[in-house]
Amino acid sequence: MRWRTVEQNWEAFHESLLDTWPALTEDDLIDVEGDRQTFQDRLVELTGEEPDDVAQQIEEWLEGAVPSDVHMDEQHDNESIRDSELYVSPGEDASDDDRKFGDDNVTDDPVRGG
Repeated sequence: MRWRTVEQNWEAFHESLLDTWPALTEDDLIDVEGDRQTFQDRLVELTGEEPDDVAQQIEEWLEGAVPSDVHMDEQHDNESIRDSELYVSPGEDASDDDRKFGDDNVTDDPVRGG
């Protein structure tokens, strides 16, 4: 992922950052506000490691997974709904509640009450 994604969704990454760098605190992350250089400087200060080593650690962390909170935004969700319209039956709207098209919990199995 790119740092821009991290910066734009800074709070969603707090947990991952705290897990990766235990020397950090929530207050550190609030102070950094997503700025990469400030973040790197804070890590150098807290860990005593060389700036190049910390920069490499950040690069390796960026190769990890993106938290689901980052993908769960209104714009992304609406784009996904529009894309799903390609696979929706005629007469059905991608945004409709599926319950009006039948009860998925009802079966034809008399043992299970369907």
